[in-house]
Amino acid sequence: MRARADVVALIRDGKSDRAIARELGVSRRTAGTVRRTVGAPPAKTVYTLTPEQMWHTYARPTYTGGHMDWTGPTNHAGTPVIKRQHVTYSARGMAFRRRYGRDPVGYVRATCGRPGCVAEEHVADAPMRAELNAQYNAIFGGAR
Repeated sequence: MRARADVVALIRDGKSDRAIARELGVSRRTAGTVRRTVGAPPAKTVYTLTPEQMWHTYARPTYTGGHMDWTGPTNHAGTPVIKRQHVTYSARGMAFRRRYGRDPVGYVRATCGRPGCVAEEHVADAPMRAELNAQYNAIFGGAR
């Protein structure tokens, strides 16, 4: 069997068979077959990545607006998450910590309005959103 170069490249990037299938539109079986053909370790090894390494694997910049799309796992509500050793981290929470150097208070949301955006510059915790809303109301009189 001749291995697809695009699948091999993603295997070398540490992507799981599921992530490869989602990104390239191939079956998980195809990704696994290519993995075995090239002698790569089983897909589980992707979980040896640290949350920071997973961030760099799954957060992809867009070409406009400074947004970052999340290509990794999500929870049941579609919220971007990082899972490691049975612990789930919020991808937006991680972006918040990277940007502000502190833990967020309350939920972290994207302020840009783009679903799935995890750009560090576009996230805010509850107190920050409350302050932004107060500023908006002071300027526009709450006509939102």
